[in-house]
Amino acid sequence: MWFLNQETGCTWEVTDQELMLRLQASRHYEQIEEPQPKETKQELPLTKVQAAKNMKRTEKVQAKEEQEPAHG
Repeated sequence: MWFLNQETGCTWEVTDQELMLRLQASRHYEQIEEPQPKETKQELPLTKVQAAKNMKRTEKVQAKEEQEPAHG
């Protein structure tokens, strides 16, 4: 069985029955169909947590760029 970690976007193939049961009970993992080969892989939508982290990182970079004088 394949599981998607909703926090990281990573997929895992799990063969251990006990681990499968634990992941099925976890709200951080979602059971999914077997992932497609990378050539046809579509981008997964960002989770709310990932989107928030990306926005915060972008805001920090913008703030840093505004503080530094342009080199040239």
